[in-house]
Amino acid sequence: MNQECPVCGASFEPEPGFYFGAMFVSYALNVVLFVVVGLTLFLLIHPSDVVYVVVIGLAALLFTPFFFRLSRVLFLHWFGGHRYHPPEQ
Repeated sequence: MNQECPVCGASFEPEPGFYFGAMFVSYALNVVLFVVVGLTLFLLIHPSDVVYVVVIGLAALLFTPFFFRLSRVLFLHWFGGHRYHPPEQ
């Protein structure tokens, strides 16, 4: 893999704080998921405490791969400093 982009010179090696920052974005996404699933369960069926734990836990496991990548993409977009400029034709 190239060390930097041959067109714009951007480094492909992220700084160490990138992964730490993306972890906070992932945490925020999971909090939103927990609240949405918990409120949905509460408003629709009023289950027992065990059902809350099981359903929210399964939702967290199912969304983990998606949130893993999404958190990195969002953190890079918000704080990476790079913007996409499509080539003119």
